[in-house]
Amino acid sequence: MAVRSLNTRLVLAVTLSLIVSLSIAGWVLDRAFHDTALDLVYDRLQAQVYMLLGAADLDDGARLQLPDALPDPRLSTPASGLYAQILGSEGEPVWTSRSLLNLEVPPDMLSSFGQFEFSDTTASDGTPLFSMSYAVLWEISSTVSRPYTVQVAEGKQEFNEQLGNFRRRLTSWFVVVVVALVLLQLLILRWGLRPIREVAHQVQRIETGRQLQIEGDYPVELSALTVNLNALIRNSTASQSRYRNALGDLAHSLKTPLAVLRSGIEASPGTALNGPRMLEQLEQLDDTIEYQLQKAAAAGRTALSQPLAVRPELERLLATLHKVHEERGIDIGLDVPASATFFGDKGDLYEVVGNLMDNACKWARQSVLVQVEQADDGSHRPPLVITVSDDGPGIPRERLDDVLRRGARADQQVAGHGIGLAIVRELVEDAYNGSLSIESGAKGTAVTVRMTFL
Repeated sequence: MAVRSLNTRLVLAVTLSLIVSLSIAGWVLDRAFHDTALDLVYDRLQAQVYMLLGAADLDDGARLQLPDALPDPRLSTPASGLYAQILGSEGEPVWTSRSLLNLEVPPDMLSSFGQFEFSDTTASDGTPLFSMSYAVLWEISSTVSRPYTVQVAEGKQEFNEQLGNFRRRLTSWFVVVVVALVLLQLLILRWGLRPIREVAHQVQRIETGRQLQIEGDYPVELSALTVNLNALIRNSTASQSRYRNALGDLAHSLKTPLAVLRSGIEASPGTALNGPRMLEQLEQLDDTIEYQLQKAAAAGRTALSQPLAVRPELERLLATLHKVHEERGIDIGLDVPASATFFGDKGDLYEVVGNLMDNACKWARQSVLVQVEQADDGSHRPPLVITVSDDGPGIPRERLDDVLRRGARADQQVAGHGIGLAIVRELVEDAYNGSLSIESGAKGTAVTVRMTFL
C-alpha cells in the first residue's frame, strides 16, 4: 500500500537511512574493538613468553627449570585461566605451570625458531583458549644446544565477556541515538513542512470562501507555487466576473430593442411593422448577443497555457484580412520578431489582434501596420505589447470614451472602432491584467495593447 503522507514518507526514509548508517558504523566499531582486544591478548601472551624465558635456567643436570615463584601468580594458581608449559624436542612437556593441574593443553610444535605463533586451541576440559608458542634453541654448552618450545595459553572467557559487554553497550547507545535522531528529525520535518501545511490550510479557507487568495511570505521553493495559485484564483475569479457581467449586460442590452419591438407591435396590431425600424433593432440584438458571447468566452491567461509563436498566427490573420479587404487594396505590414511568444488561449490572440486589424483596415486609407514587442524582463513569460496603426482619419476626441465603454449599444459605436474595441479592452484588462491605449490624430489611429502572463 502506497504511503500518501509526505511527512510519513520522510520519517520512514530518515529512520531507515539512520538504521542502515548506524548499523554500518556499529559493525565497524565492533570489528575495531574486537581486533584491538585481540591485539591486547597477543601482547599479553607475548609478554608472558618473554617472562618465562627470562626466568628459565639450567640445573646441574643441564635440564631446563623455572623457579617456584613466578612473576605472574596466576601461573601458580590452579585453573586460573593462564597456563604455560615448555616442550622438548619431541613435544613432551619438560615443565608445566601449577595452573595446569589436571588440565592438558595440546602442544604446539613449531618448525622454525625465533617466531611467535598465535592460535586458538582447546584445553582437555573443553575450555577454549588463546595460545602463543615460541621456539628457541637453548645453548647447553659451546657445542650442544637443545630445542625448546615455550607455550602460553589464556582462556577466552575474559575476552568474550569484554566483547559482549561492549556490544551490549554499543546496542544500547545505538537504540538511544536512533530514537533521539528520529525525534529530532520529526521536529525538523514539522518545522520544515510548516509552510506546506499553511498553504494547504489557506487553500481550504479559500474553498470555504473565508479568504480570497493565499497570503504571507513563503520559502523560495514554494513562492512560485503560491504565486501561480493566486494567479489561477484571480483568473478564475475574473472569468466568473466576466460571465456575470456578460449575462447582466446581455439582459440589460436586450431590454431596449425588445421594448421597441413590443411597442411597434402594440401600436400596429394586424398591420405590417416598419421594415427598416424592425431590421435596425434585430441587428442591434444580433450585435449585442455576439459581443457578450465573445466577452464571456475569453479564456484568459493561465499558468498551464502553452507558448504560442505570434508571427505565424498573425500571418494567417493577415492572409484572411487581405481577402476580406481585397477590393480596397489595403497594404498590411507586419513587424513581428520571430521570438515573440503568446502565453494564453489562441482564440484570445485572434480576438485581440483580429479585432484591431479589422477595425484598422476599415478605417485605413492605404496602409495598416502591426508591430509586436516583447522585451526580456528576466521572467520566463515576458509581457507582450501589440500596436496596430492605420492612416485613416482618426477617432474624434469626444468619441474615444464611447468606443471603449463597456456595455454600449452597437448603434452608439463608431463603425470600425466600436464593439470590437470594447471586447479587446475588457479581454486585455480582465483576462491578461493588461491595458489598452489609443493615440489618434489627423494622420491615423494607433491602438496599443499590453498583456502580461503568469
